[in-house]
Amino acid sequence: MQQSENKKSGLYFFTFFLAGLTLLLIMAGGLVTSHEAGLSVPDWPKSYGQWMPPMVGNVFWEHGHRMIAGSVGILTLVLTLWIQLKETRVWIKKIMWFGMLAVVLQAVLGGLTVIYLLPPPISISHACLAQTFFCLLVALAFYLSPQGIDVHFNYATGLDSENHRKLYRLFLVNTGIIYAQLILGATVRHTGEAVSFHILGATLVVLHSFLAISRVSKAGQIHPFVFRVSMGLGLVIILQIFLGISALVYTKGLPRGYAPLPAEVLLTSAHQTLGAAILGASLLLTLMLAKGLDKK
Repeated sequence: MQQSENKKSGLYFFTFFLAGLTLLLIMAGGLVTSHEAGLSVPDWPKSYGQWMPPMVGNVFWEHGHRMIAGSVGILTLVLTLWIQLKETRVWIKKIMWFGMLAVVLQAVLGGLTVIYLLPPPISISHACLAQTFFCLLVALAFYLSPQGIDVHFNYATGLDSENHRKLYRLFLVNTGIIYAQLILGATVRHTGEAVSFHILGATLVVLHSFLAISRVSKAGQIHPFVFRVSMGLGLVIILQIFLGISALVYTKGLPRGYAPLPAEVLLTSAHQTLGAAILGASLLLTLMLAKGLDKK
């Protein structure tokens, strides 16, 4: 029994690591866009006909992004095979196959963005699929975690079943709103349009997220980890507000030169990466509250 638990713990830590690497990949993709380096390498899958070209100028950002993406792809294949061999839950095996398919499709979309010179629909789809795959890994890490293995681990609140269900639905909707906002963010990043809709979406995310977080703080007896994640989500959202405003000032309010300013690159990339982290945190809270319902 102990040996089985250790194997499952190893699977969890590997999934957790891959989720972190995927977040790094999302950041790397954001740096490519912020540096306007998407077409610095004109061919695919090789870069200037080489697997390892000189890492100079914007080639560093574009090819570096490809290297991280390749690492994620290889590790996803390893995780897929590991789960098929060691996991007993059929639905987790199916989800992992979907994740493997998503990685393959993501590679194809990445190649098409280069071949067809950054068409916005493909670039936006590429960005959104990255967020989807990250969410899939967050969910897998949760269900593979040692806490998830322990049937006595209780995420239930001190609320009655009906109010707990309402809190769960609140975070479920919140996760959907955040995901929709990230689609709008990708649209702004790759077209320069829909800025007003993105600002309206951000307002909705802030209001709805803090409504959900306030309900957690008033829920009475609640698992400490649920409380800490929800409070952390609130703090990160506050930071995201400042990053969003600062990024907007640099991209829309200041005159631009031949190349993006370092501050603009930093702010826009951090804003995009933090958006993915916010999505992951909201999803994690949704899953914890869903698990808590099972205890009632």
